[in-house]
Amino acid sequence: MPGGSSGERTEKPTPRRLQKAREEGQVARSQELANAFTLLASFLTLSFLFERIMDAMARQMRASFTMRSIPELTIESAFTLLMGRLFYIASLLAPLLLATAVVGLMIGFLQAGFLFVPKLVLPKLNRINPISGFKRLFSMRSLLELGKSVAKIIIIALLSYNQLKSSWPLLLTTIQQGLEPALLLIVKIIFRVAVNIIIFFVVLGVADFAYQKYDHMKNLRMTKYEVKQEYKEQEGDPQIKSRRRQKQLQMSLNRMIKALQEADVVITNPTHVAVALKYDIDTMEAPVVVAKGEGYMALRIIEKAREFGIEIVQNPPLARALNSSTEIGQEIPVELYQAVAEVLAFVYRSSRRY
Repeated sequence: MPGGSSGERTEKPTPRRLQKAREEGQVARSQELANAFTLLASFLTLSFLFERIMDAMARQMRASFTMRSIPELTIESAFTLLMGRLFYIASLLAPLLLATAVVGLMIGFLQAGFLFVPKLVLPKLNRINPISGFKRLFSMRSLLELGKSVAKIIIIALLSYNQLKSSWPLLLTTIQQGLEPALLLIVKIIFRVAVNIIIFFVVLGVADFAYQKYDHMKNLRMTKYEVKQEYKEQEGDPQIKSRRRQKQLQMSLNRMIKALQEADVVITNPTHVAVALKYDIDTMEAPVVVAKGEGYMALRIIEKAREFGIEIVQNPPLARALNSSTEIGQEIPVELYQAVAEVLAFVYRSSRRY
């Protein structure tokens, strides 16, 4: 169909389209949401460990200033001292780093589940192409990201300014009381500013995730033609399936007509249902259904039964009961023995058999 893939994308993406996009690494994911919750985790961890960290740093400084003797300064001693301080700082910050890493992984998993796409890790030449990079730099998406970053900076600045403005008179009076009260007040102000900023980032992250999910689904929308083509790929062309069903029906009919030649009687509804029975008193315990059908199949069975000279008996209740309770090749149920026996007796009398 020429131009069939073009058209307005009004259809929701199918599960197969979503799965293929996921395999390509295309999922709804918000970096803002991840940043917001890692920042929240950092803040909560720092609040919990703040007093411990400050006490540890104070003890370290006190120990440094109260050293009785200064060791000889050499490259080896300087390196040992530096590494000792670095390991000490790392031990203090380890819980903070661990908390942010765990929360970052959790938020990523909650957004997209477990997702590993090896080909996204492989280097691509178009990423180092200066022309492509220049186009990406000045694309509409880059401009939107720049605008969003500028807006975030402005909002953070306003939140910080409002908090400092409201706390400024108290800060001026506290400075006159000494260093320790002033430092405590500064820490409180910083924490209040941090709380306001984190709340802003969390709200922004949730809103950005909702938008990313909407934008992701919008970008994956399909045209009616694409949905139809995908259905054909998965289920097969409806015309081919129809021809296949017709062929299977014809083969089934041919098998039944061949078996119909051995039937003793055909019980009908009279034209909507037809059931052909065969019974050999010497080899069979009960009559067996050799052919049955409804509608067109019933008409064909009746037509062939007349052609083969098989007795046709109209008994709608019995025909319906046999059709609903048996399959081809099965014996009739016990509860229908009496009714079928009467029909067979009539057929045998008519044909002077037995």
